Amino acid sequence: MKSRVLPALVIAVLALPMVGGAPVRAAVNSLGLRATYDVDATFNWATRAVSVRTEAHVTNPGSSVSTVAFNLVPLRQGNANLGSVTVNGSAVGASADDQTVLVPVGSALGAGDSATVVINYTATMNSSASGERYLFARADGIMAAYRWIPWLARELRYNRPSVGDPWATDLSSSVSVEITTDRVLKFASTGRRVSTSNGGLTQRFTASSVRDFNFTAAPDYVTRSRTVGNTKITFYYRAQNATSVLNVAAGSLAHYANKLGSAPYSTLNIGEVGPASRWPAIESPGHFWIPRNVAGNTRSWEVAHETAHQWFYASVGNDQAYEPFADEAVADFISRDYLNLWASSQCAQNDLDHTVYSIGSCYPWVIYVQGNLYLKKYRTDVGSADFWQGLRNYYQNNKFGFGGTRELLVTLDNAAGVNYNHGARFPSLF
Repeated sequence: MKSRVLPALVIAVLALPMVGGAPVRAAVNSLGLRATYDVDATFNWATRAVSVRTEAHVTNPGSSVSTVAFNLVPLRQGNANLGSVTVNGSAVGASADDQTVLVPVGSALGAGDSATVVINYTATMNSSASGERYLFARADGIMAAYRWIPWLARELRYNRPSVGDPWATDLSSSVSVEITTDRVLKFASTGRRVSTSNGGLTQRFTASSVRDFNFTAAPDYVTRSRTVGNTKITFYYRAQNATSVLNVAAGSLAHYANKLGSAPYSTLNIGEVGPASRWPAIESPGHFWIPRNVAGNTRSWEVAHETAHQWFYASVGNDQAYEPFADEAVADFISRDYLNLWASSQCAQNDLDHTVYSIGSCYPWVIYVQGNLYLKKYRTDVGSADFWQGLRNYYQNNKFGFGGTRELLVTLDNAAGVNYNHGARFPSLF
């Protein structure tokens, strides 16, 4: 029997599984709260030791909340230990649950209230990038950190059977990150570097309108840049073919901007990581990673796909765990359309409303490949002009906000003036 997917918000509110006859608490959902972040971190290249202090200035535009959820992947992939946590200067009994830091705020976050939440943690970076340890590792001559800043999120479980992204994080208008290292490193990161001090060991970065902040770093990165429109693309590399990577990044960025609207960020920093056998390509706002030895059509597809994520996931957010079609299928479609490089699914046809927690190893073949082919057929059925207008409308309507699979498909239908039979492949949504 095929699994069926309840909409994410319904799950967050209503899911109360029973354990030993007692209800388990509903997942905490902090999407809709707002925060700016000031981060002071130390990363030791030699010992792999990490210390992070995050000051989140949280504002609640809605109804009162008693607990705030922050996503923190090093809890699962970085041997992280939660230290002191304060709310408005007073210590609170925060807890770590799976990949989430749960912070009780008491009466500090009523409707319209603001609070300053300070979270401290220490961790040790992995010495190997195998499995998913690449998310927080110093290995293969690279230091890399993914979702290492405690960030307002919907509480989601980390474990899943395949490669899906188990995250849903909200946008921040302002992020300031100061990183001190024990040796001088070149950082490819979200945002841009604004200052250096301490003989180059301390570097400060800022970013705006982002839903996470990630980086790769190495002592021997070489850089090359290219500007497309108002976006400066910089590739930080050690062994990759810089010309090939920049050609695809620049060409795809210009193509997407023409089809959808201007690129959302003024910088796009690409960081080379280790070999593809251990390090996958992965997206971030204004930033992505690319393996050092990927080449040919695979390299072109990975660069174009991660560039596409600047529009869908980075700018237009979605629940990546429960509605992955909204970013992965769309990013895969526009990247493969740009390259005219299509793939066939190696799994039987399945519903496209699956989550990252279902369908096992068929997840990428269904969501990415069958998903992009669904959009390709839809474009053929409604016409190219109406299709691209609908996708452009979806991007413009939700830029620096939050969308979702149903909203995407309804927006496409509205632009095309059709009532398409999406229910055949999205039975939980239509």
